[in-house]
Amino acid sequence: MDRKDTQYPKKEISYYWIIFIGLVLHIFAEFAFVFAKQPILRYYNIFSMLLFVVLLTKTKKYKETTLLIGFAEVTIYCIMSTVIMGWEHGFQNWLIVVVVIALTVPFSKKKKFYFMAIFMALTYLVLYFVVKLEGNVSNLSFLDIFLILANRVGLFTVLFFSEKVLGWSNIIENFFLQSEVKKMKEIVGTDELTGLTNRHKMNIILEDMNKLIGKEGNVFYIAFADLDDFKYVNDTYGHDVGDKILILIANVLKQEFRNDDVVARWGGEEFLILLRNERDDMGQLDSSKVMSILNRVRIKIENMKMKYKEHNIGVTMTFGSVGSKNYKSVADMINDADEKMYEGKRTGKNKVVVL
Repeated sequence: MDRKDTQYPKKEISYYWIIFIGLVLHIFAEFAFVFAKQPILRYYNIFSMLLFVVLLTKTKKYKETTLLIGFAEVTIYCIMSTVIMGWEHGFQNWLIVVVVIALTVPFSKKKKFYFMAIFMALTYLVLYFVVKLEGNVSNLSFLDIFLILANRVGLFTVLFFSEKVLGWSNIIENFFLQSEVKKMKEIVGTDELTGLTNRHKMNIILEDMNKLIGKEGNVFYIAFADLDDFKYVNDTYGHDVGDKILILIANVLKQEFRNDDVVARWGGEEFLILLRNERDDMGQLDSSKVMSILNRVRIKIENMKMKYKEHNIGVTMTFGSVGSKNYKSVADMINDADEKMYEGKRTGKNKVVVL
């Protein structure tokens, strides 16, 4: 039987990591300043590292404020490092990076970030004349000065203009919005305890499956599954233990069914399973193949034990399943699958009954 592939959620872009990278860079810079014997930069850099540690603890709650403080610190850091160490070490170039970040923040109130970007761009220009040229422009021709200003001012003008024309911040903002919408959809469609599809989402899926009933080559099966004597487990060991067992059962179901199948927590200790038609390893579904699949899951659950104090708690599960071939509606399939499951309960439990 195919095991369901493990899926890892995509990570969202987080300004937490920008602050974190800033902290890492400051740590590396500390070693450089020690090696270069620059006490002023060393002591200031220690302050910077402590500041970034504090910002890390606040960035998720106060994103805009922590970013602004971080940008201000980087500006001071670049000014001090460039003035003391010189233009050739490239500390001033971090101002360009931070300008880009400031221009692309996905916040509704961006004006203060634009002002910060303008300030950092002007800081870069001042550092160029004061440090790079050592304030000595008397030996430069008008053309030299014009080209210096044109290239540096042009660089930042293009950055500002490109953000407006290309809408970088809107693109990033839409990414955050889509991520939040996706997260909300997952919450709405997921059972909070087990992480399985919930009943609401399963009903939507079954509405779509209802359209496939009677169409050639679209046979699918619905299975009802219920833990045997689960009330005894809750009454004997408590509901906390019962919840842990439900989570273990859900993990088994996630592993044993394919990506195309859908496993839902229907309510309490009841689960509803949709088994779709094509099976890579078994061909098209029929009752004998469904019986084989469900029996494998049943046996795995039967052999599973949960350690609780001095007890090894075991549970069993009874399954009832029907195929869509002779039905006109999913509702009828669910009713009959439920009946088959109770037939298994009446005749000994820990069984699979397939119509």
